[in-house]
Amino acid sequence: MVTRLKYLLIGICLSLTAFGAAQSTSRQQSGMLVFDLKNYTSDAKMTKNAVKVLQYAGLRWGMLDKTLLIPMVNDKFVKADIPYFTRFGELKTLILEPGQYTITCIGFEFSSTSPDIDKALAKGAFFNNDVVTFTVLPGKTTTLEISPVYEAESKWRVLVKLTMLMPNLNLRILEDGTLKDEDVAINRRTAKSVAWDDYHGPLKF
Repeated sequence: MVTRLKYLLIGICLSLTAFGAAQSTSRQQSGMLVFDLKNYTSDAKMTKNAVKVLQYAGLRWGMLDKTLLIPMVNDKFVKADIPYFTRFGELKTLILEPGQYTITCIGFEFSSTSPDIDKALAKGAFFNNDVVTFTVLPGKTTTLEISPVYEAESKWRVLVKLTMLMPNLNLRILEDGTLKDEDVAINRRTAKSVAWDDYHGPLKF
């Protein structure tokens, strides 16, 4: 009886050890992603009211499988779950499976003064699909360092000049503190950008 109990206890200990090792291996196989949103700077003169509003501003973003999505349009126009909000000067960390990931940014330019939101989106919104690729490595930290720089964009509406402050999002990627890629403006319209009305993918209703 004593012998059987002895073997039973040994079996339980071995099982617990194996379970602990499996948990340790699982943790080692995961990687950490840091979404590091820097404090904004501005190339344009800001009013006191604009500075006050930006004290509480930041970026909404979400993970869609292997894609990190950052929309510069209101998320009610985006067909995706965007659960995270990071304020300027703050960061958020996620534990992710190792592998390659991409960033898609829905950009917006102040190109229309129309009060019709559909016209404003058609004119100013666009998709930068998979604009950047980054890698999450097992047991290591990948940092997406985003530096917003505000610029003034102006349009005339009849005899009134309307001006909006719009940010350029400059991204740097670091792996365990080592710089991997130089600055990339992820929300700037380029020849590869897809206009809002020309996009027929899963991110629109």
